[in-house]
Amino acid sequence: MSSLLPTEPNFAHPDGAAPGVVTSPGLPIEGQGDSFDLVSLLLQEQQTLTAVEDFAAAHESGTAEEHVADQPAQARYYSKLMPASPPGPGQQFAFDVNLDTCSGCKACVVACHTMNGLDETESWRRVGTLVIGESEPEAAPIPAAIGVQHVTTACHHCEDPGCLNGCPVKAYDKDPETGIVRHLDDQCIGCKYCTMMCPYEVPKYSKRLGIVRKCDMCHQRLSVGEAPACVQSCPNEAIAIRVVDQQCQEVADDERLIAGAPLSSITRPTTVFRSSDPTKRFQGVAQDNGIDEPAEDHWPLVGLLIATQVGVGMLLTERVLAAILWLAGSPMPTETTRWTATVALVVSMVGMNLAPLHLGQPLRSWRIFLGLRTSWLSREAVLLGKFVGVLTMAVVAMWLPAVSEYLPDWVTVPAWVPGAILIGAIAFGVAGLFSSAMIYIATKRVLWRFDRTMIRFMGTALIGGLAASAAVIAATSDRSNSAAVLLGLATVSLIAKLIWEQSILLRSQPSSTNDQWDRRSQRLVRHHLSKWSVGRLAFGYAGLALLVVSSALALAGSSVLLTVCAVTATLLLVAGETTERLIYFSSVVHDRMPGTLR
Repeated sequence: MSSLLPTEPNFAHPDGAAPGVVTSPGLPIEGQGDSFDLVSLLLQEQQTLTAVEDFAAAHESGTAEEHVADQPAQARYYSKLMPASPPGPGQQFAFDVNLDTCSGCKACVVACHTMNGLDETESWRRVGTLVIGESEPEAAPIPAAIGVQHVTTACHHCEDPGCLNGCPVKAYDKDPETGIVRHLDDQCIGCKYCTMMCPYEVPKYSKRLGIVRKCDMCHQRLSVGEAPACVQSCPNEAIAIRVVDQQCQEVADDERLIAGAPLSSITRPTTVFRSSDPTKRFQGVAQDNGIDEPAEDHWPLVGLLIATQVGVGMLLTERVLAAILWLAGSPMPTETTRWTATVALVVSMVGMNLAPLHLGQPLRSWRIFLGLRTSWLSREAVLLGKFVGVLTMAVVAMWLPAVSEYLPDWVTVPAWVPGAILIGAIAFGVAGLFSSAMIYIATKRVLWRFDRTMIRFMGTALIGGLAASAAVIAATSDRSNSAAVLLGLATVSLIAKLIWEQSILLRSQPSSTNDQWDRRSQRLVRHHLSKWSVGRLAFGYAGLALLVVSSALALAGSSVLLTVCAVTATLLLVAGETTERLIYFSSVVHDRMPGTLR
């Protein structure tokens, strides 16, 4: 390539002479009369030469600045912000943020957005603000400001990344050489579980693509010696890439990246925040600390959880009652067992069919079993799938005798088989419910901690199972006394659960014994989620009233009216538990990096 401007034949003058001859940039253009069109020539240049060819032509002509052959064009501007050598054993790349020079200009945010072609509402890097001042009473969640500190943050490429451990389809990979945590877009099913598992709210869901995406430290640029977009764009050199030693398990229980950030012991993040003034890192309150916004309600997951819990609860209730009646010498009618299992199957299948609505890429959901070793979500999917499958076998075995006259003589089922299969289904169901609870317990949210989640989930199974089983018994047998016992137990269980829920979230004023996360969740419930909280109480107490009425009707020996009241009470209870589960998802508040609100 000997010239910057093209001299193709279509630019040749009719007499054979080139109308515009350019031997090098800086020489005058020689034209012949009015036939020479500079604009057309320049347009042709743009259409003919690529950016690389144009750059090369400038080099050949001597107009471009001379560069070192083995370095990128802009390397001299950011070389000091890049590591001098690759990571060694026990080391990895990490972001290094200088708080003294970060001005909050958000040039890094713009560069990241542009370089990665993000959606309008999508952001992999954010800039937040810490307010530094004297602490004041709870009435003022933001202290009186005596200074501010801007904080730029992105993925921390943790040593033990929660996103990777929780992903059910192995859509995350931690590079063994660089330590960079990458998201594999073609593997993602859009379940959004990684957005719960990451305490720093780094992965972002793209509605347009139906998948989650996140910062990958511009690993492709790093591989060729280029700096990540955020590093190269920062005018104050506040962001750098450094090689750091991995901490392994040596993380203090109270260590945090910066004031207000989640505990580092959860995922062992590698980002380093530096400052000559310790107050900039270890003091202050996030400017958005006093702003609480409801989280996603995840309504398809709510449907799955409520339906499967009620289904398993029905089976457990029926089997326990059947065992008690058998010991008392009054076995449970076969028809009651058959209908209980059938209703439980239908309810559970409704929930299982709601779950895929939560996925951005449901056609890839077959990959969900890949994360069985690390992901509770994978375990839940497998166990609940087996629960529904085995329960289907049990229901079929139970109904075969009822249609035996239409079947060949060789189609027989021993009397003990349906019960044995049903026990197997219950075992898978209970294990599935435990896995469902662990999905959210593993996120380390205060509101979702072990005791609170287990009480909620098992309470729903108990209340829904007792009420629904009582309704089936009332509709299929004359065991009104048994129905009365189940309805009474459901009443007591519901009262206990309602009182317990109010002690955590639905109180009018926060208790001094609750921690800050409970107080913030309470504020959400009282304000942003007030309609949901009122609905939960309305459904709960209406169901409670009908449970009492149903119990009285059962003791009186009524049948038709008892069935109607018991079914209505069950529906109200399910509606109340559904509303409670929506609050469970929407009201969760936790530690986060400054400025990471949606």
